[in-house]
Amino acid sequence: MDDPCCYPGTSVLRNKLDARNAALLEKAERLLAQERHRHLVDQINRGRLQIAMTPTGYQDLHREIFQDVYDWAGKLRTVDIAKTHMFCRQQFVANELAKRFEALKKENFLKDLSAERFAERAAEHIAELNAVHPFREGNGRTQRLFLKALAHQAGHRLDLSRIAEEPWMKASIESFVKEPESLTTVILSALTTSVPVSEEADSRDARRQAMRERLERAREASETPDRPLHRPER
Repeated sequence: MDDPCCYPGTSVLRNKLDARNAALLEKAERLLAQERHRHLVDQINRGRLQIAMTPTGYQDLHREIFQDVYDWAGKLRTVDIAKTHMFCRQQFVANELAKRFEALKKENFLKDLSAERFAERAAEHIAELNAVHPFREGNGRTQRLFLKALAHQAGHRLDLSRIAEEPWMKASIESFVKEPESLTTVILSALTTSVPVSEEADSRDARRQAMRERLERAREASETPDRPLHRPER
């Protein structure tokens, strides 16, 4: 049976760009989401963005990251999905997500903890969010940005550039079948002392300009006579 989230007869997710090629969609999605992601990280670092520690706040975060790519950004998935393991059945996603944020609330959202204790408790909650996997795509990136916000609002600075994709993926998979010690290690390694906002601002502008240039090159390279990469007219 065809996945209703995909174009008929394919595994390519329906998207605002109307990109029907998986490789093209992956490239465009990564570029567009990275731009949004960088902006959100900057806002968190500057204390200008407070993420609501609720299921709705978590969904809003996903929407902010992927709004340029998917109409369903921020919406809970309606199909079952699996990678190395089957994630939470879709009919239980909303309830399990609510339970996770209630558990975080009972721990005062991990405030007033040492770095070591924060990493330990955050690892458990992130592992559970990963098991719920509430979105059709983009769960890992949402988890990492949420972790950034959770740390900041709990009084810690977490540098996402210290979390490489491969160790994060490996730790996430391991946390599915056993205690999340490796995820704790990854999180702890990313906790650091504050960096002056002015230093972040200088590098931020350069990164964003470079990202815009990369995005423009990707769009130009991916255009074909029969199906250009574009946003559909509204």
